[in-house]
Amino acid sequence: DYLWSNRELLRSLSDASKHHVEYFGGHRHNVDQNSTISIAPNNNWLVGGGGGWGCDVLKGIPQQQGFVVGEIDALGQITTRPVLIDNS
Repeated sequence: DYLWSNRELLRSLSDASKHHVEYFGGHRHNVDQNSTISIAPNNNWLVGGGGGWGCDVLKGIPQQQGFVVGEIDALGQITTRPVLIDNS
């Protein structure tokens, strides 16, 4: 959310020529990959703080609360996935 004005940093995070990048950041109360600026072919995650008012349904729209699990296999491949709570 706060990096959109820093195009040079976004270009660097998007560069997969040397290695893959998994970027985790954000301050909004949500867990997703679709509300941020893409750094494809690398991955970025919004992993906001939860708890308190942040777990409530906001204006009728449930928020995606939870955390991200990252795994590195024996070949060094990284996989990530969200683990979301039911906040209904």
